[in-house]
This record gives sequence, structure tokens and C-alpha cells, in this order.
Amino acid sequence: MDMKQLTTFQVACKTLNFTKSAEILNYAQSSVTSQIKSLESELGVNLFERLGNKLVLTPFGEKFQVYADTITTQYQSAIDEINYDKNMTSTIVVGATESQCTYKLPEVLKELKILFPNVGVIVKPVHKYSEIQSELQSGELDFAFMFGEDIDDGNNLKVSKLSKGSLVLVASPVSKTTELDNPKLEELIEETLILTAKGCSYRNLLEDMLLEHEIKFNSTFEITNIETLKNCVKSDLGIALLPYEVVKDEVERNELSIIDWSKGKDQEIYHFISWHKDKNLTPLLNTFISISESVF
Repeated sequence: MDMKQLTTFQVACKTLNFTKSAEILNYAQSSVTSQIKSLESELGVNLFERLGNKLVLTPFGEKFQVYADTITTQYQSAIDEINYDKNMTSTIVVGATESQCTYKLPEVLKELKILFPNVGVIVKPVHKYSEIQSELQSGELDFAFMFGEDIDDGNNLKVSKLSKGSLVLVASPVSKTTELDNPKLEELIEETLILTAKGCSYRNLLEDMLLEHEIKFNSTFEITNIETLKNCVKSDLGIALLPYEVVKDEVERNELSIIDWSKGKDQEIYHFISWHKDKNLTPLLNTFISISESVF
């Protein structure tokens, strides 16, 4: 059964004449007859019968007409809504950490553009969880991507876990730290610790860890730009804790080295997407979530 057969059936119900139906649909009469017979064969009943020269609906035909009308109405509504979203020119506002903006979102936006070529997207780098919550609550953001150990639904927000990542401690290949065998954090305090922006999830994790073990580095830098931070580490200005996906290419090119300070156990961290629980998730917005789940 396909929509063409249902449409032919509906026209035939109105005209009760296959010849007139064929003229309306711009089909050959044999095509109308073939489609109706195919539909009857699939349903296992006769939908029409001839009483003399008159074509009438059978009781089965009358019953099926109700379903056919419902199916075609719902199908058209779906097409209209999808096409509305596909052709719309509205804008989605998305917040994300700098690393997610750089290493994850381009692929999300690429897939979105294929499906919704006229939709605009504004991407705002955000670092602090408190800022993300505030902007989702106020409606300044439609979605926010977060990075953390665990984030629960709360404060009128919906949170969906996308994927697991890991944090690695990196240094320049010429750094003396690379010569140490499974060093503990306290053995690295003579190094300069290069930190990301205050409030960044993985900086918070590292600072909590240092506080818990009463470890204090003698020197720290704070660099908010990830690429600048990586270049500083490459230049042997210090060490840094970063998501593996951020340094993967540099590690593979031997431009950065991983310090196995956690004895082979990755520091697990997760990507999340969040939105206001009362957000009206149109097909466009649901598609954005689905694409994000796939890409991440």
C-alpha cells in the first residue's frame, strides 16, 4: 500500500467513476483500475462493486475510506511540518565549551545544514556551568553542550549524556617530566601548571583533585584559548590537563607527550547536551539533538 493508491481510492470514492477519476488524476483508466485492484488484493476485500451501470462502495470500502482519509491527512501534515522546518529561516543559539566548539560542533553543523539549509546557528563559547544554566533558563540559549563528570537534571533543565571522553596530562616531548616513570602529581609541582579558563569543567576537576591531596604547584599560567595553551605546552612552558580529543593529533605527531600520572587509568569525563524542560522541541530541534547524539 502506498500514498498513490490511497489518493486514487479517495478520488474514486468521490467520483464513483474510474474514467472520471483517471481524468482528474491524469492517469490512464487502466492505471486507476490496477491501483484499486492492487489495494483490494492487499486488504483481501472488495472496496467497490458494480450495480448495473453504477459503481458503489462496499461496506468494506466505506469503512476503509475513513482510515484512508485519516492516513492521508496525517501524511500531509507531516510533510507540511517537515517542509516548514526545512525551509524556515529561524536561528538556533547554542552554547558550548571551546574544545567542543572546535572539535565536535563543526560536524554537527555540517549534518544540520544538509537537512535544514536555511536555518541559522549562533554558537557561543561558554565555560562556566552557572552561566550555562542561567542562559538556558532565560532562553538566551536553545541548547548547551557541557563537559563534566556527572550532570543531573535540575533547575528546570533536561540533560542528556552524549558520550564518554577522557582527560590527559600533557607536556612537551622535551620536558623532563616525560622521563619520569608513572609520576604522582606531587612529583610535578616544580612544573608550571597551565590552566584553562576559571570555571571550566576540567579545570574544576583538577583543582578539586589538588585541593583534596593538598598539592600546590609553584607556578601557574591561565590561558583561556585552547590553541594558545597547546602551543605553550609544545614550547615546554608547562604542563596541562586537557581532553584527549583536543590533543590527539599533536600526540600522534609527537608534538605533545602524555604523562602517565594516573597509572594508565583515564580520568573519565562526559559530554552532555542540555535544554530547558519546557522547550518546545519541534522536528528541527529534535533533529539537532539526534545529530548531536550521533556525532558525539
